[in-house]
Amino acid sequence: MISLSDRVLLMATGEIECPGTEGPGFLRWGWLADLYSHPVWGLVTIPGFSVSVGCKVAMLCRDMPTGTVNSLAARWDAVDRLGAIGAGRARSAALYAWSAVADTTVDAHDYLGGHQFSGAEAVAAAFWAHLAAKPGSIAEACIFSAIEAWDSRLRRPSTRGAVA
Repeated sequence: MISLSDRVLLMATGEIECPGTEGPGFLRWGWLADLYSHPVWGLVTIPGFSVSVGCKVAMLCRDMPTGTVNSLAARWDAVDRLGAIGAGRARSAALYAWSAVADTTVDAHDYLGGHQFSGAEAVAAAFWAHLAAKPGSIAEACIFSAIEAWDSRLRRPSTRGAVA
Protein backbone atom coordinates (compact mmCIF):
# COMPACT_ATOMS: atom_id res chain seq x y z
CA MET A 1 0.00 0.00 0.00
CA ILE A 2 1.30 3.44 -0.94
CA SER A 3 1.68 6.05 1.83
CA LEU A 4 -0.17 9.34 1.68
CA SER A 5 3.09 11.29 1.46
CA ASP A 6 4.11 9.14 -1.52
CA ARG A 7 0.71 9.80 -3.13
CA VAL A 8 1.20 13.54 -2.72
CA LEU A 9 4.65 13.25 -4.30
CA LEU A 10 3.18 11.32 -7.23
CA MET A 11 0.49 14.00 -7.60
CA ALA A 12 3.16 16.70 -7.68
CA THR A 13 5.12 14.89 -10.38
CA GLY A 14 2.02 14.18 -12.46
CA GLU A 15 2.30 10.42 -12.12
CA ILE A 16 -1.17 10.16 -10.58
CA GLU A 17 -4.15 12.44 -10.86
CA CYS A 18 -4.06 15.54 -8.71
CA PRO A 19 -7.35 17.20 -7.74
CA GLY A 20 -8.19 20.56 -9.26
CA THR A 21 -5.92 20.26 -12.28
CA GLU A 22 -8.55 19.78 -14.97
CA GLY A 23 -12.08 20.93 -15.55
CA PRO A 24 -13.89 24.22 -16.05
CA GLY A 25 -12.06 27.26 -14.72
CA PHE A 26 -14.82 28.35 -12.37
CA LEU A 27 -14.78 24.92 -10.67
CA ARG A 28 -11.00 24.85 -10.43
CA TRP A 29 -10.64 28.37 -9.05
CA GLY A 30 -13.51 27.82 -6.61
CA TRP A 31 -11.90 24.68 -5.25
CA LEU A 32 -8.49 26.37 -5.06
CA ALA A 33 -10.16 29.14 -3.05
CA ASP A 34 -11.39 26.53 -0.61
CA LEU A 35 -7.90 25.01 -0.50
CA TYR A 36 -6.92 28.24 1.22
CA SER A 37 -9.97 29.19 3.26
CA HIS A 38 -11.96 26.07 4.11
CA PRO A 39 -12.29 25.89 7.91
CA VAL A 40 -11.49 22.16 8.05
CA TRP A 41 -9.05 21.44 5.22
CA GLY A 42 -7.90 24.87 4.07
CA LEU A 43 -4.44 26.30 4.58
CA VAL A 44 -5.93 28.70 7.14
CA THR A 45 -5.76 25.71 9.52
CA ILE A 46 -1.96 25.50 9.25
CA PRO A 47 -0.17 26.92 12.32
CA GLY A 48 2.08 29.81 11.36
CA PHE A 49 0.24 30.60 8.13
CA SER A 50 -1.69 33.86 7.95
CA VAL A 51 -5.46 33.44 8.07
CA SER A 52 -5.94 36.87 6.50
CA VAL A 53 -3.62 36.02 3.61
CA GLY A 54 -5.38 32.69 3.13
CA CYS A 55 -8.72 34.47 2.93
CA LYS A 56 -7.30 37.11 0.56
CA VAL A 57 -5.90 34.44 -1.78
CA ALA A 58 -9.25 32.62 -1.64
CA MET A 59 -11.06 35.82 -2.60
CA LEU A 60 -8.73 36.34 -5.56
CA CYS A 61 -9.20 32.74 -6.67
CA ARG A 62 -12.98 33.22 -6.62
CA ASP A 63 -12.61 36.43 -8.68
CA MET A 64 -10.51 34.75 -11.39
CA PRO A 65 -13.27 33.58 -13.74
CA THR A 66 -15.06 36.95 -13.79
CA GLY A 67 -12.56 39.67 -12.88
CA THR A 68 -10.70 41.99 -15.24
CA VAL A 69 -7.21 40.90 -16.26
CA ASN A 70 -5.31 44.08 -15.34
CA SER A 71 -6.93 44.44 -11.94
CA LEU A 72 -6.43 40.77 -11.07
CA ALA A 73 -2.83 40.79 -12.30
CA ALA A 74 -2.01 43.76 -10.07
CA ARG A 75 -3.63 42.11 -7.06
CA TRP A 76 -1.77 38.84 -7.69
CA ASP A 77 1.49 40.81 -7.95
CA ALA A 78 0.81 42.20 -4.47
CA VAL A 79 0.07 38.70 -3.15
CA ASP A 80 3.30 37.46 -4.72
CA ARG A 81 5.30 40.09 -2.82
CA LEU A 82 3.41 39.31 0.38
CA GLY A 83 4.10 35.61 -0.20
CA ALA A 84 7.83 36.24 -0.52
CA ILE A 85 7.81 38.10 2.80
CA GLY A 86 5.78 35.36 4.48
CA ALA A 87 7.99 32.59 3.13
CA GLY A 88 11.07 34.39 4.39
CA ARG A 89 9.69 34.31 7.93
CA ALA A 90 7.95 30.92 7.87
CA ARG A 91 9.04 27.81 9.63
CA SER A 92 8.26 24.18 8.89
CA ALA A 93 4.71 23.51 7.74
CA ALA A 94 3.88 27.17 7.14
CA LEU A 95 6.66 27.28 4.55
CA TYR A 96 4.69 24.77 2.46
CA ALA A 97 1.60 26.96 2.74
CA TRP A 98 3.53 30.02 1.57
CA SER A 99 4.94 27.91 -1.28
CA ALA A 100 1.37 27.14 -2.32
CA VAL A 101 0.71 30.90 -2.44
CA ALA A 102 3.71 31.39 -4.74
CA ASP A 103 2.60 28.50 -6.97
CA THR A 104 -0.96 29.81 -7.17
CA THR A 105 0.38 33.23 -8.13
CA VAL A 106 2.23 31.67 -11.07
CA ASP A 107 -0.91 29.77 -12.06
CA ALA A 108 -2.99 32.94 -11.84
CA HIS A 109 -0.63 34.82 -14.15
CA ASP A 110 -0.64 31.90 -16.59
CA TYR A 111 -4.44 31.85 -16.57
CA LEU A 112 -4.69 35.61 -17.00
CA GLY A 113 -2.25 35.37 -19.92
CA GLY A 114 -4.47 32.83 -21.65
CA HIS A 115 -2.17 29.89 -20.92
CA GLN A 116 -2.94 26.50 -19.46
CA PHE A 117 -2.10 25.89 -15.83
CA SER A 118 -2.23 22.74 -13.76
CA GLY A 119 -2.29 23.89 -10.17
CA ALA A 120 -0.60 20.63 -9.16
CA GLU A 121 2.34 22.36 -7.48
CA ALA A 122 0.06 24.49 -5.30
CA VAL A 123 -2.11 21.52 -4.39
CA ALA A 124 0.90 19.38 -3.53
CA ALA A 125 2.39 22.18 -1.40
CA ALA A 126 -0.93 22.58 0.43
CA PHE A 127 -1.12 18.86 1.10
CA TRP A 128 2.51 18.84 2.29
CA ALA A 129 1.63 21.64 4.69
CA HIS A 130 -1.04 19.43 6.26
CA LEU A 131 1.33 16.48 6.44
CA ALA A 132 4.00 18.60 8.12
CA ALA A 133 1.69 20.42 10.55
CA LYS A 134 -0.71 17.78 11.78
CA PRO A 135 -0.72 14.27 13.19
CA GLY A 136 -1.00 11.65 10.45
CA SER A 137 -4.67 10.76 10.88
CA ILE A 138 -5.75 14.42 10.97
CA ALA A 139 -3.60 15.35 7.95
CA GLU A 140 -5.01 12.37 6.10
CA ALA A 141 -8.58 13.41 6.93
CA CYS A 142 -7.90 16.97 5.70
CA ILE A 143 -6.37 15.78 2.44
CA PHE A 144 -9.08 13.23 1.76
CA SER A 145 -11.75 15.85 2.53
CA ALA A 146 -10.14 18.21 0.02
CA ILE A 147 -10.03 15.47 -2.61
CA GLU A 148 -13.65 14.54 -1.93
CA ALA A 149 -14.66 18.19 -2.23
CA TRP A 150 -13.03 18.29 -5.65
CA ASP A 151 -14.64 15.03 -6.73
CA SER A 152 -18.07 16.25 -5.63
CA ARG A 153 -17.69 19.40 -7.74
CA LEU A 154 -17.07 17.33 -10.85
CA ARG A 155 -20.16 15.20 -10.42
CA ARG A 156 -23.03 16.18 -12.61
CA PRO A 157 -26.30 16.99 -10.86
CA SER A 158 -28.75 14.13 -10.71
CA THR A 159 -31.37 14.10 -13.43
CA ARG A 160 -33.48 11.55 -11.58
CA GLY A 161 -37.07 12.72 -11.58
CA ALA A 162 -36.45 15.36 -14.25
CA VAL A 163 -39.02 15.71 -17.00
CA ALA A 164 -37.55 15.21 -20.46
